Order: sequence, then structure tokens, then C-alpha cells
Amino acid sequence: MSSSDTTHSRSRLEPTTERVTFRATDAQLEGLETLVDDDVFPNRSEAIRAAIDELVTAETRGDSE
Repeated sequence: MSSSDTTHSRSRLEPTTERVTFRATDAQLEGLETLVDDDVFPNRSEAIRAAIDELVTAETRGDSE
């Protein structure tokens, strides 16, 4: 199996993910680490995905400020 096939070997129920690079302030990263350290999220990636989901849902509903 080639490395390009690895994302397709997962269960069809699991969504595929793409790597995204972004810049964050020290305060933002500290906040993420606190959420992970407090077991709110298992890791920073899960916390960021949850934040993106919440933002997209709010924007789609028109809940933005």
C-alpha cells in the first residue's frame, strides 16, 4: 500500500482530514494547552476542530456578532 492510500484504509465512517498550518499567539496556544491539560480535549487538534465546528455552525445559523 502506498502512502497516498493510507487515508483510504480507515473506516468509511471516519472523515478524512487535511493538515492545515496557521499562526497563533502565545496566549491562544496557552489556552489550548490548558484545555488539553484539564482533559477538556484529548489534544490540541481536537480542540481546534471543535472550535472550527462551533464557528461554522454559528456563522451558518447567523449567530455571529
